[in-house]
This record gives sequence, structure tokens and C-alpha cells, in this order.
Amino acid sequence: MRLLDFLRGRDGTTVAEIAEALDVSARTVHRDLATLRQQGIPLSSDTGPGGGVRLERDRGVAAVHLSQEEVVALWLAANLSATGSTLPWGSATRSGLQKLFASVPKERARGMRELCRRVVVGRPASARVLADVGTPPEELLAVFERAFREQVCLSFEYRDRHGKATRRIVEPHGLLVESPVWYVLARDVEKAAARMFRMDRIRRARLVPDRPFTPDMEGLRAQAEAQRADDTRTAG
Repeated sequence: MRLLDFLRGRDGTTVAEIAEALDVSARTVHRDLATLRQQGIPLSSDTGPGGGVRLERDRGVAAVHLSQEEVVALWLAANLSATGSTLPWGSATRSGLQKLFASVPKERARGMRELCRRVVVGRPASARVLADVGTPPEELLAVFERAFREQVCLSFEYRDRHGKATRRIVEPHGLLVESPVWYVLARDVEKAAARMFRMDRIRRARLVPDRPFTPDMEGLRAQAEAQRADDTRTAG
């Protein structure tokens, strides 16, 4: 990324100049230039002792490097925007994301798609749910994201709709979004059963890194559909 930023600030340069500016070897520069080309960055180079190289600015938008979490966030934002409404350029959302997936190595694209498949976007929350919805604690979001991404269990205190608190250890297989309400689609380890947990009712969450799991959304999607149809929200 430092190399790309360096190239963006110049019309042209040499491998030697890059190496000196970034305090790396010429070999490292050549290696990283090759990596940028593999990622679709439009670079041109001149043969010769100087090894001239430049970023081609007339070939459209330069490639942007996004993390898996950033791609999932874009996918989720696009799907939430499309829920129950028709927006300008809405039809371009899916094709744009497909191009984004196609622009990265296959293995990385597969990981991004798998992460997206674990997020279910439903219709907006019902009036019954909105009547008592709260805000998830800020510290929960970072802990949940790590557990979700790293596929390890999550431990937390959960208060049901009657205010009763219990301690749970769960496998966070998926996420159900019924805007503005979020639910963790999980397997309760102690109960050995699928459960839905409303995120605003979760407190004191922590990772359980020594308890990994393999995501399995098939049964949890069915459970989410049944719970959504019932609309009683007795999760957990």
C-alpha cells in the first residue's frame, strides 16, 4: 500500500528511486510491483537499467483494496438500502459487487462470499419489536465481529423479553438483520440447539478462542424464517 501511494503521487519513477524512498531493496520493489499487477493495478514499466514504472491513470478507476469486513459491510449496506424501496442505480448494486468479487484472487473472493452468505437481510422490524428495541453496547460489535470472522464461540449475558438474565456460550453462525434490529443466529453450546439472540439484549460479551466451530447456515436460516413468521421474538 505504501508503494501504491508512492506511485499515485508521481507521473513516473524508477525502481531505484522507489527503493530509496521506501527504504527497501530493489528486489522487494520488483516483488511488490508484481503483486500489484496480480491484483489488477494498471502499471506500465520501461525496460532498461533504471526500471522505470508508472501508474496508468487513464484506464478507469484504480483498484481499491478492501478487507473482507469492508466488502461485507458494502454488501450489507447495499441490501439494506434495497429492502422495501426502489432507489436510483439500485440495479447496479449486484453487478458492481460481482465485479468487485471478480477483481480479487479466487480464494479471497470465496472467503468474502462465504462471509456474506452468513448474513441474512429480512424485512424491516415490526412495530412490536420497535416498541422496546435498544442499542447494542458499542464494545459488543468488535467482539462479535471477531468471533464471527474467526469462527470461535462467544460468551455473553443475555436478558430475555421478561428481563431474566442468563449466561450463554454460543457459536455465532450467522446474523439476521431486520432493520434496525440485529439478531445473532447461533447454536447454544450447552443446550445443543439453534437460538436467536437480539443484539441489544446482549451484555458482557467475550471471545472463547479455544472453542472453534464450522459455520453451518442451512438449519439456522430455516430457524430464522420460522421465527420471523411467528414474529413473537422470544429468542434465547
